[in-house]
Amino acid sequence: MNPLQSEQKKKADGKWLSLQRSQKSLNNQRGSYLTIGAITVAVLMGFAGLGMEVGRWYSIQGELGKAIDAAAFAGAKNVNNPTIPDLNIFVDQVAHANFPAGMLGATTPSFLVSDDGNGKILVEGSANSFNTFAKAINPSLAKTKIATAGSARLRNAEIALVLDGSGSMSGTPITRLKDAAKAFVENFEDQETKNKFALITFASGAEKAFDLDHDYVSPLNTAITALNAEGWTNAEDALAQAGTLPWKDQSSTPPNEQDKQVVVFFSDGNPTAFRGQFLHMNNTYDAVAAVSSSGHYVSKWLYKSDEKNTNYNIDKANVTGDGLPQASSVCSALGVDTVKWEIFSDPTYGLDNFGPTSGMDPEECQMSNPDPFGDYANWLVRQMAIDHAAALKAQGIEIYTIGLGDVDQTYLETISSGPKFAYYTSDPNELEGIFQTIANILKLVLTS
Repeated sequence: MNPLQSEQKKKADGKWLSLQRSQKSLNNQRGSYLTIGAITVAVLMGFAGLGMEVGRWYSIQGELGKAIDAAAFAGAKNVNNPTIPDLNIFVDQVAHANFPAGMLGATTPSFLVSDDGNGKILVEGSANSFNTFAKAINPSLAKTKIATAGSARLRNAEIALVLDGSGSMSGTPITRLKDAAKAFVENFEDQETKNKFALITFASGAEKAFDLDHDYVSPLNTAITALNAEGWTNAEDALAQAGTLPWKDQSSTPPNEQDKQVVVFFSDGNPTAFRGQFLHMNNTYDAVAAVSSSGHYVSKWLYKSDEKNTNYNIDKANVTGDGLPQASSVCSALGVDTVKWEIFSDPTYGLDNFGPTSGMDPEECQMSNPDPFGDYANWLVRQMAIDHAAALKAQGIEIYTIGLGDVDQTYLETISSGPKFAYYTSDPNELEGIFQTIANILKLVLTS
């Protein structure tokens, strides 16, 4: 082999050795890539598994919280239930029923129940979650303790029933109303020492059958049973009487600690009467005047304001004037004794506040009836009822209204605390269901 060939062979051998080294290096890098990839996948799977584990911790805490809330709620509802001998045991049982052992892979939970002696139930609960991925990272993380707490308080209530006993309620409607009202009161029988009830019934006059007080079931049952149907519909005075009840002053009480104050107002018709001051034969009467809701004719009778349907011996309510004896009256030419309506001069409800009568003399001799006299009276009885309801709501008192039959639903909704507080039915057989719906709402709200 000559020197040139020898040199060429050396170069060829060098290239081959270099190629072998490059191939071996590439193989080594492939092994490294595979190792790094395997570690990365394992780490990602670990993080995914740990994420699922953390998610389960939150799920356990969520379900535990639901069980605690349900138990506290049940306990608050039954604070005064005489059929439950040990309230704390009852609450504990409710909590365990809602979060049994093994739920979501957790251990048997433990609950601690306490009460403040004033209707508030506190429930604290915890359970351990068994871990897999967290344990692989750190053996001390074999279990994770999940804990949460919740409470509920039974709020006191002041509830006034304002019930229409006018003549149009005769027959089935009054019977069904009495059944519904008595069943409504029975919902709160176990709270007689804490809650207060009142009952106001109205027809031509309005009567406080039971003032706002404790120990109400028996007297309310008696008063409701005695309710009969007669007279006009004096809604305005009934609502005014509701405003004079001894409601608890809560102006300085935090909202979350206030008692629930509610009026449940029922009527089967539009307002047809109002209470006012009247002058007749130079004598002043605290009386009720009435107007038909259809033809708007003012009735000739004046009724006693504190009785359901008893009239005075005065049949000239629809003959307006100065109220003086005929001989000394400027309206003597009428040949009858007149009645002066003092409200004609009232700054809020007087004649000047109703368009058709604005500017008329408050001592107008025998104002035309029904136009504009009856129309004015019909506006008056409605507006007064709406304003008395507004005054109650301004005190923080909620008003539920229940209408039956031929009643203006817009008017009832205006009286109520809003559309969700107004109920209506044309069937008296549905009254008990409506009253029960309101009772259920109140019982739910009272346990908060």
